[in-house]
Amino acid sequence: MRRLRRAKQRHAHANRRFRRHFLTAGAAAALSLAAQTGWADPPMVSASDKHQVVVSDDADTDLLNDREETALGYLPYEADQNRSGLADGAELAARCAQAITALPLNTEVTSPDQTYKEELLVFGQEACDVCGEVFNMGLLRVVNPRLGLQIEVPIIAAHYMEHGSLSYAGEINKGRADIAKLARILEVRYPEAADDHHVPLEYTIDPTGQIAPDANDLDGDLLADGEELAAGLNLYDADQDDDLVPDGIQLARRCAEAIDNLPIVDPTHEEAKGIYKISYMMRGLEWCEICGESVNMGYWQIVNTEAGTSMDVSEIARHFMEHGAFSYMGSLHGAGRMDVAALLEILGLPATCGDLGIPYKPADLNRDCKVDGADFTEFAERWLD
Repeated sequence: MRRLRRAKQRHAHANRRFRRHFLTAGAAAALSLAAQTGWADPPMVSASDKHQVVVSDDADTDLLNDREETALGYLPYEADQNRSGLADGAELAARCAQAITALPLNTEVTSPDQTYKEELLVFGQEACDVCGEVFNMGLLRVVNPRLGLQIEVPIIAAHYMEHGSLSYAGEINKGRADIAKLARILEVRYPEAADDHHVPLEYTIDPTGQIAPDANDLDGDLLADGEELAAGLNLYDADQDDDLVPDGIQLARRCAEAIDNLPIVDPTHEEAKGIYKISYMMRGLEWCEICGESVNMGYWQIVNTEAGTSMDVSEIARHFMEHGAFSYMGSLHGAGRMDVAALLEILGLPATCGDLGIPYKPADLNRDCKVDGADFTEFAERWLD
């Protein structure tokens, strides 16, 4: 037991060194995720928070007006696209507030391309009209050097965004944040929680290669352009099913779910047809280089008898797919990436309504993969909109 404990301690120490190296080496390439690294947990926003100011021209009453939703690529007639239980505007506002909080000050910047904030404080305070909390009446300037963009946000506005509102009202500063510009500068388009397992495609694992087959990701959905072309997916649309989850993250999770649901077959005792998996688990563990979780060092052989193909999927790769990533980093298998197109073919994906590549029917307004009276009810409720 002592030897095992010492081994785990050594691995934890090595893992910390690896992550320091990873974050340093990948800082420039991972800029699109840099603003999000401080907020992996869901925002704590209440739907009944009195800070959330109703806005005009908001057909779905999600606290984003219709023009803002169009600018962001959201749906103006669906209040909770990712079905999180929060209005889209409230969730996005809280995500932006978390991203701003996580940004370094201009005096703490370690890279010329790093997004940062400046505190433009003044001699004076103002109180929030809702809760009475007092703040400096100055501004926060958020700067993205790589995009050449910046925006100034009143400190009181950041307070309101924490509560899920883009509109703000203090004794001095009143107005509404420019969410389209702010989200672009922060590079926070989706309310999807950040996860360090989502390794940027540009991150080089050694001098001769990369994790992804190519570093091009036109729509920024964590699927390389070559992967989308090979799988027949849309490389110009990062959220093809409009659920505010990037396609690469959603597809990886769907693959992990499909693998988990496959029947396990022992080929020495039975013959099977269709899609199934064979266990090659081993007596040993390996650790995730991102979160340190231990998984079996073995693998699954996924077999599709109809397609006449098979593929080995290590348990560490399945762990990363569960987190929404096709790239993986294990203490035994090292760093690599799944062949996305081949994996989809073997798993028979897309397979059902709602899978990427199989759009919902136009009349399926509630997206339950059925066209029935519930959709008519939805239509009636939206008629005036």
